[in-house]
Amino acid sequence: MAIRFLTDSTADIRPEEGVRRDIEIVPLKLQFGDYTYLDGLDLDHKAFYEKLAEAEELPTTSQASPDDFLQRFEAARDQGDTLICVLLAAALSGTCQSARIAQSICGYENIYVVDSTQTVLGLRLLLDAGIRMRDAGLPAEKIVSKLEEMKGRVRLLAVVDTLEYLHKGGRLPAAVTVVGGLLKVKPVITLDKGAIRLVGKGMGTKGSIAAVLKCIGANFNRDPRLPVYYGYTATDTLCTELKAQVEKAYGVFPCEVHSVGAVIGTHVGPNAAVVVYLELGEDE
Repeated sequence: MAIRFLTDSTADIRPEEGVRRDIEIVPLKLQFGDYTYLDGLDLDHKAFYEKLAEAEELPTTSQASPDDFLQRFEAARDQGDTLICVLLAAALSGTCQSARIAQSICGYENIYVVDSTQTVLGLRLLLDAGIRMRDAGLPAEKIVSKLEEMKGRVRLLAVVDTLEYLHKGGRLPAAVTVVGGLLKVKPVITLDKGAIRLVGKGMGTKGSIAAVLKCIGANFNRDPRLPVYYGYTATDTLCTELKAQVEKAYGVFPCEVHSVGAVIGTHVGPNAAVVVYLELGEDE
């Protein structure tokens, strides 16, 4: 009986990577006007940001349905495999709830649903950690228990050009969004138990990166077994500088750099940069 992993498309696992690493991916949906796209399948990142720049209105995004999960759960049941689902924060989307509904319908005990409380690279970090534990021979129950503990230590910090996209998407109130409208001010946001919070701001690139470093503080985990993740929307200029400054402050560690896709890109807009790492635990 194999242990398999499933995630949703906000983890930005490309289809070819999913095939190579044996990760099942449930796509969320994106609608531009009358056209509906499956995230990560029908529209690549470059084409999405080109369409976003030309769009008069923001596209809408929608969660995966229980049926999207059920067929995959039934396949795992029929093959006798264990399926660990690491999914987008329930506070951001109903996708996790859809998986739980499908889990109940399927009635198969070897399906585990983990609310990552994260998205994009925070979701990828947990997924990668789970796969490493699986490959090291840990049983599914132990993997899920460790992921539930780890998710509280995942730290995601993002510099965005403006808070306007988050406001239009209903993720931030207007009073907070005013900060993003100030000339040359770049806001710094985080995910706190799935909720988006403004945690800092800086003037221009230099000031915003300094604000990120202040937020990281002394709790950066220097374990070389845990890569640091960097991401960007549309262009990687800010991301490259953020990575350079984090490495200057904390040292060079294994890292991965990824483009952020359509569902999250819709809400944060272009020219954003993100860093994700695992904070030190109490016993470290």
